[in-house]
Amino acid sequence: MKQAFFNIPMLRTLIISLIIAPILLVIFGCLSYKEVTVVEVADVEFKEMSADGITIDIHVQIDNPNNYKISVVKTNLMLSLNGAYLGKANIRNNLVLPKNSNDVHKITVNIKGSQLKKALPTLLLSALGGEIQMRINGTITAKARMLRRKIEVDFTHSAGL
Repeated sequence: MKQAFFNIPMLRTLIISLIIAPILLVIFGCLSYKEVTVVEVADVEFKEMSADGITIDIHVQIDNPNNYKISVVKTNLMLSLNGAYLGKANIRNNLVLPKNSNDVHKITVNIKGSQLKKALPTLLLSALGGEIQMRINGTITAKARMLRRKIEVDFTHSAGL
């Protein structure tokens, strides 16, 4: 008995590969990524300050030049005020950047932790002075369709109380 040049499972795998490869090229070719940039921090509002935590609304103008929306799925941000480390900042609301947008987005940040008690004297002195230097640094994980990207964040902003 003569053996065929292609056996059936190998032929099936080849055909599936030839069909899937061009589809993947088209899908990933459409996902060219342009850098998302923070244009400016428009406003910072300290909503609530207590021994249990701080709630801050940050109004940020963000430019998304991509042809697809981008969603923030995870944050790992650290906040300090006037050089005093306060703890991890958690974004409370979902942030979705529409495609081809350059809009101002309100980001609500909650900070809770034991560091707040240590920083309260600094906050009180800053409140008397009328201005606080706020620094947020860390990473944000963003998702667009099936792709995820970790973005480094490091910005400083002066705000009045």
